[in-house]
Order: sequence, then structure tokens, then C-alpha cells
Amino acid sequence: MRYDQSVTKTAKKTTRPHKGKETLSPQPEGDPHELLPPDAEEFKTLCKLARYIQQQMPWEFMEEPDVFGVQDPDNGTLGFVSVMGALGEYTSVAVYRGVEGLYQWRGFIELMEADPESEEAHDTLMEIPQLQLWFGPASFLEEPDREVIKRSGVKFPKDKPIFRSHWPGYYPWFLTRAEARHLIHTLTQTIQVAKLFSYDPNVIPFNEDPEDRDYMIRVPQINDGVIRWKSSFYGIDEPPQQLVPIEVEDADVEQLKVMPKSDPQEIDLFILPAKLGEPNERPRVLYALIVTNAVTGYIFGFEALEARSGIDLMYAELAEKVAQIWLNQGVVPTELRARSTRVLNMFQWFAGKLDFELSLVNELPAIDEAKSSIMEKIRT
Repeated sequence: MRYDQSVTKTAKKTTRPHKGKETLSPQPEGDPHELLPPDAEEFKTLCKLARYIQQQMPWEFMEEPDVFGVQDPDNGTLGFVSVMGALGEYTSVAVYRGVEGLYQWRGFIELMEADPESEEAHDTLMEIPQLQLWFGPASFLEEPDREVIKRSGVKFPKDKPIFRSHWPGYYPWFLTRAEARHLIHTLTQTIQVAKLFSYDPNVIPFNEDPEDRDYMIRVPQINDGVIRWKSSFYGIDEPPQQLVPIEVEDADVEQLKVMPKSDPQEIDLFILPAKLGEPNERPRVLYALIVTNAVTGYIFGFEALEARSGIDLMYAELAEKVAQIWLNQGVVPTELRARSTRVLNMFQWFAGKLDFELSLVNELPAIDEAKSSIMEKIRT
């Protein structure tokens, strides 16, 4: 059965329905982007849920690929839950937002399986819209985290709960009220699903191969303001690829066509160790675009980028940015090398017009040397 986000369907295959119930309080009015104050009732509930999960220890018997979905009773959106901590190094519950978030996470897993040290995988993880509850030592807490725990009245052992919101193009930040409510629903269902899973791991379909797309979704049944939950099963298809405009002026293309060809070049887009934004504002990620001569190591161009208009649009700008670099240098490469398929995809049209090769490689020596120099200057 395919899942339609606008309509709740009843599935033929179900697990034992959860007998518990949850009261649905009215959705508070106000700015949906306003941060939740530490004394909010939502934070008290989140801390209670976090303590229960900490005692339940679902990471002892669930693994990261044991993903299930939760439909938000407030707005019908989906969150896909993954429990992490089986290796004992990092205990958390991640909620990937929507079908897009789910498939971005699946792409991240594929990158990690191909290369656990992949820098592209690290950057991809930063781009997945998600909410997280994770546990860490008190030294990891910021002042708002301490205030949340203090006001909740819940006692925690050595590891404390940390609640974070992840937006593409931004560093992790504190929760809004809407995000807190979504996390309450998903954590509540995490507790229930973990109980079911401990008795029978088959309640969650195992999606091992890329073509496996069956997911258990916890669906709310609302009656007189009371939510009862049931498990339904759906095939969750990958969302269609968004076409992004790659804009390079025709005059620039014609000028580049008659330019001499140079040595192969290396290109990379990576995250700089810097945060942008005002105090008490969600910090933005600063990206760096760099193009080098693969033979001499000469840096043809370096530019800092942001993703305020979205990650896809930032990538779509790469061809135009690099075209300007080539125009300034007066040469076009015979070959463009990158470690990232996503980066190379932005140049497929361009490569056909200018007749140069695109190569996916594991090593970019000239780029890495330039990056080391840049990072050293930033740190000093």
C-alpha cells in the first residue's frame, strides 16, 4: 500500500493495537518559529519521556535501521524514528522530518557504508531535517539545557537529555513549540514501539536493500480530543527529485567554448568551522567552494557560500560560480574531479557544452592541501 500524506488509510496488516491513549490539547497560537521557553509544559513532558527512554534503553535491542514512522496528530506530517546507541558510544533518538528526511537519511547510510570516513556523508547528515533527543555528560549542556532540566523537576543520572532541532543549512538549535509537540508524539510512540519490538522484532519491516520501502507507521485515531494509536503498514516511495535551475549566461558559455583547455581540475564544496548569525539566533552554516589545478595545486578560486534559500539552490549556483572562476582565469579544464556525486551532477549539462570530462574520485590531493592551509588560517 502506498502512503498518501493527505489521507489516512487503514492497512490490512496490523500489529497488536496499543491500548493506551493520549489527550490532544489545543495547538497554541503564536509564532511557529519562536523558541520554546525553558519553563514550558512541553519541556516538562519531554524530560519525563527522556527519563523513561533512558531507563528503557531501547538501543540495547534496537538498531539504527529499525526505522518506523509517526503521523503527527496536530498537522498530519510524518516523522521517521531511528534509535541509535547499539555501539555504546552515542545514545539518541532521531526523528527525520517527512519522506524527504527519511530518504536523505537513507542516502547518508549508503555513503557511510561506502566510506565510513566520508566527508560528504558528514556534510549530508548536517542537511537532513530532523529533531533529536540525545544523552550526554553535563559538560555538553548549554545554559538553556540546564534550565530546562532544572525546571522539569526530573532527576537524571550522569548523562543528561539534550533536545535539538536540525534545519538544512543551519547548525543544531533549540526547539520551537511546534517542534516540541512533534517530538512529544514521536517519543511517546518510540516507547510503545520499543515495547512491541522487544517482544517481536518483526513488527518493524527490515529495509535492507535500496528497493525495500515498507514502513510501519503509527497512525493517530482521534475521538473527542483523545488519541488512540494503531500500527499500519505502507510503502513509502522516494520523493521525486526537485529540478533546480542551473543558470549560466549564454554569452559566458560562448566565451568559455573558445578558451584554451588546461590541466584537470579538482572541485570541492565543504563546511567551514564557522557559525554565522547574531547572538540568540539559529546559527547558519558557512560552506566553501574551492577549485584547484590537479597538477600544480594552484587555487583557481575560493568562495564562501550560504544556504539561506535552501541547499538545492546553493548547489544549483555552483556552475555559475565556477564559470566565473574559469572566465577570470581564462582557461577551461579537460577534466573536473570531485569526491561528491552531487557536486558532479551540477556540471553534467556544462560538461556537454564545453566538452570536458567529469570524474568521481576518492582522493583530491590538491584540494586537501589547500583545505589544510585554509583551516590553519581560520584556527589562527
